[in-house]
Amino acid sequence: MPTRQNEMDRLMRAAAAALNAGDWAAAETALAGVLAEKPGDPALSYNLALVEKRLGKSGQAERRLAAVLADAPDHLNARFEYASALMDRGAEAEALREFEAYLRAVPDDPDARLNAARLCLRSGVPETAADHLNIAAAQRPDDPAIRLATAEAARDLGRLEEADRSLRRLYAEVPDLRPAILKIMSQGPRGRIPLAVSRLVDTQSRDG
Repeated sequence: MPTRQNEMDRLMRAAAAALNAGDWAAAETALAGVLAEKPGDPALSYNLALVEKRLGKSGQAERRLAAVLADAPDHLNARFEYASALMDRGAEAEALREFEAYLRAVPDDPDARLNAARLCLRSGVPETAADHLNIAAAQRPDDPAIRLATAEAARDLGRLEEADRSLRRLYAEVPDLRPAILKIMSQGPRGRIPLAVSRLVDTQSRDG
């Protein structure tokens, strides 16, 4: 007759196999089974939340991550994912607080810095966004997303020529970002950047 430990071992093996195969539904079933045997285990709850997120169960994942942090406030991966979940559903002030808490423990994480910067830009605090982006760029200076956000911060700080140069270079180098670049150039609290796609391409080819 299988023991409780044998059943837990079986479920853990099933969860590992499902995760390796990307079978999120099977992984959810196995992890939920293990968690029923070990309720409150932060590692299990965290991994189940990630699987729920993969399955599109964003609200359930967010609630589970909040519960993990209530029991284990030093679980940094859970705090990052919780902040990301808040950001995804538009709870921007709460998300920024969570990223700031995470960054106090992991100050050099470029992904958290970038997310915090984006939230600061949306909140109309480009100075703080620029501070976050300077640290992120020190870790990943060629990251297009960081460069794009840095140009947006320059725009919002009124440094339109700097933003223009950065955006023209990105326009030529990273075609996938062109819709976002044009949006940044056509909007802005401190002025718009003159839109001329031919000038974007021609000037970049001369700079290049």
